[in-house]
Amino acid sequence: MRRLLLRPLPTCLSLLLLAALACLSGCGDQDAAKKQADAKPAEPPAVLVQAKKPVVADVPVYGEYVGRVAAKENIEVRARVEGYLKERNFTEGALVKKGDLLFVIEPRQYQENLQKARAELDRQNALLAKAKVDLGRFEQLYKQRAVSRDEYDTRLTNERELAANADSARTAVETAERDLGYTRVTAPIAGRIGKAYVNVGNLVGKGDNTLLAEISSTDPMYVDFSISERDYLEFTKAIMANGDKPREYPLTLILADDSIYPLSGDADMADRALDAKTGTLAVRGVFKNPQGVLKPGQFAKVRALLEYRKAALLVPQRAIIDVQGSKSVYVVAGNGKIEAKAVTLGGSKDGNFVIDSGLTPTDMVVVEGVSKIRPGVPAKIVEAEAQTPAQPPAAAPAAKP
Repeated sequence: MRRLLLRPLPTCLSLLLLAALACLSGCGDQDAAKKQADAKPAEPPAVLVQAKKPVVADVPVYGEYVGRVAAKENIEVRARVEGYLKERNFTEGALVKKGDLLFVIEPRQYQENLQKARAELDRQNALLAKAKVDLGRFEQLYKQRAVSRDEYDTRLTNERELAANADSARTAVETAERDLGYTRVTAPIAGRIGKAYVNVGNLVGKGDNTLLAEISSTDPMYVDFSISERDYLEFTKAIMANGDKPREYPLTLILADDSIYPLSGDADMADRALDAKTGTLAVRGVFKNPQGVLKPGQFAKVRALLEYRKAALLVPQRAIIDVQGSKSVYVVAGNGKIEAKAVTLGGSKDGNFVIDSGLTPTDMVVVEGVSKIRPGVPAKIVEAEAQTPAQPPAAAPAAKP
């Protein structure tokens, strides 16, 4: 039998075969890459969202502002004379009437000063009376040329000096009476008195007018708040549109527990200028407080009627997106994708915001699922049930007393 002998290929031929194989492999990779590049990316799945058109309705537009309650009058009761505190005649935190006796400062030294002043006044009056008699007598003698002009002038000067001394003594009596009166410290106004800052036996009024207590009036009460420049302009437009007809601007007070204060208030004062730093105008409201519910320092929200708007567009508050003060909403565009629209708000009403600009009545506004979407993603609408804005609850517009 013959054996077949396999001889190795020449080196050059091997190199050619390897190059051909590498070329074929490279062409295959390029074709695969081209097919992958030509393939379109898969669309992300549509996100289910609830959306509805803005509600069109005639609504009163309210603004809400953070306010702080303040007393109409806040008086510091201070010692006006020096002495030891002898009595305190009130209960801390109680209501006091104007003229009620609050404190008594030891009056003995002021009574003695008054007695001395009165004695001095009596002495000066006696001397003055004698001087007047002498002056009258010398005046007759001078007319008869029985005394010289110098003697008459001496008596006249003496009478005038004693008259001045009597006036000074009379002033000293008035001062002593006033100081004695200051030892009885009475309430300058009616209101609620706070805690006493000094105790019986303390020395008060030495070197300064020692603060003894504070009294705040209780009825009515002020509420200070600030409105934006935009709201101020809304008020101004409403007043101009109303012409000569008077228009009331009732204020509603919402307390810290979200309860409605039962009595409405009125705008009492607006500051002369806007604050250039904050762009707001300081406004003061006044509320009656017969039950003493309101106390100085309380924080509360003030609700004010800005205007009554016709055919307003309303969207739920949860649909509003706030990014560093810029407001926007998500809408489902005609191509089925989410689009962000910048909007301008014009007040609130029963959990809805009034949209001044940025929306049309036909826009489908996303009201549920806002946190799950972003502009450009496809969305599938589950249409939310449109609701007519509810009328304000009976307690919301506070009744006039």
